[in-house]
Amino acid sequence: MKKKILVIEDDEYTLDFMCNGLEMLGYHTTPTKTAAEAIEHMVKEEPDLIILDLLLPDMNGFEICEKLKDNYFTSHIPIIIVTAKGEINNRVKGLSIGADDYIVKPFDPLELDARIKALLRRVRRDLYANPLTRLPGNVAIEEEISECVQSGNKFAVCYLDVDNFKAFNDNYGFVCGDSVIKLTARIIESAVKDSNILRGFVGHLGGDDFIFIIPPEQVDEVCNKIIRAFDDLIILKYNDNDRQRKYVSAVDRQGHIQKFPLMSVSIAVVTNENREFHHHLQVAEVSTEIKKMAKKIQGSVYLKDRRRINAKQIETY
Repeated sequence: MKKKILVIEDDEYTLDFMCNGLEMLGYHTTPTKTAAEAIEHMVKEEPDLIILDLLLPDMNGFEICEKLKDNYFTSHIPIIIVTAKGEINNRVKGLSIGADDYIVKPFDPLELDARIKALLRRVRRDLYANPLTRLPGNVAIEEEISECVQSGNKFAVCYLDVDNFKAFNDNYGFVCGDSVIKLTARIIESAVKDSNILRGFVGHLGGDDFIFIIPPEQVDEVCNKIIRAFDDLIILKYNDNDRQRKYVSAVDRQGHIQKFPLMSVSIAVVTNENREFHHHLQVAEVSTEIKKMAKKIQGSVYLKDRRRINAKQIETY
């Protein structure tokens, strides 16, 4: 579906130039010359992005920007302000009251397109990010895996689960539990970044479930870094008694008191080195099988799917 862009510009030549250029680049544009026209349009149909000139006949562009960002129903819509060359104070003021980016006249349509795409990508990630870790959430994860599948490039999708997290959370409370989730997120991010991976991805599926996507040849390096860091740091989350005993007592799902080992991580690694995938759900299905096997092994571990399966043997969704 085409992204909808509302252009607010009183100069007819500039308005036509922007709208025609954006239409050619695949966007759906709505040209407006006044603030009143723009507000009327927003009531009818919410745009994905607004391009706003600061000099308008009926209302100052700063006022429009401020009103939109102060309104609950429009505050999430990204705004790019258009300024003339040398208007540094206007750019600073626009950004300070909530504008998300700016572009200086005269500009190239390709530059505007690049700014729009970057802004929409950032806004989308922020919108669906996990509120605790600020990592990309399920929507972004699904898109990233789909992109990997469609690209044809070799990839490794790694699903990480924290073992015995519930027992810890029940004993220590949700504040301590949240600190474990945030620690795990930072450990994964650091391992991926420290391995100098140009196109790495880290996402948070929710709870104690994470995902990271890396090149297959770096699986051993990254997984070992994560396991070492997690095992070294997670023990500090326990009190002295639990550390010495190496377990916590908690009620299981059947209502019985059980001894649960200290937390560890299970990582299920799915690659397209030996099999073909046609849909992101196929990757998730294989990961579920591998994770079940990994969780049967005591302690922190990563398990890589090494089975060779022809594309015809994989169910197509």
